[in-house]
Amino acid sequence: MSFQSIEVVHVVAMDRQGCIGKDNQLPWHISADLQHFKAITQGGVVVMGRKTLESMGRTLPNRVNWVITRDPNWQFNGAKVAHSIEQALQQALADVQASSKNSSIFIIGGGEIFQQTMPLADRLELTHIDLDVQGDAYYPEIPAAFSKTHSESQQDPKSGICFEFACYQRQR
Repeated sequence: MSFQSIEVVHVVAMDRQGCIGKDNQLPWHISADLQHFKAITQGGVVVMGRKTLESMGRTLPNRVNWVITRDPNWQFNGAKVAHSIEQALQQALADVQASSKNSSIFIIGGGEIFQQTMPLADRLELTHIDLDVQGDAYYPEIPAAFSKTHSESQQDPKSGICFEFACYQRQR
């Protein structure tokens, strides 16, 4: 699949072991991370799996929400439905091309969607959470083709949890 000048971006928070979820929920609450996620994806086209949307309980406002599910009868108010990653990405590509606001497709979860789209990813916007959570959803290993281009460490004032915003670019 060719994306021309459209960038495919993974946006995710994970612990030291790559855990991104536990019992279909985020295992932490860090306001700065949620604000960071919103700033990156606002006005864009997001692609996610059904479980990711259901865990959020609503579509993300001010974004085009593409949801991948194998269930041909599944619907969710405000979501566009695709039945394969390929179909979701083709439709998301059309939405990005029709918009003058954004030139990226944002992949936002879950683990299986991240795994399958890693070969297509151009940029990874990762929040590294300094925790070890025994979860049930994991982000794949970052391939050697990616290099960290920016990072910023912070500490959540409420929980005391340390975290790092990091951007990785695929080296072509």
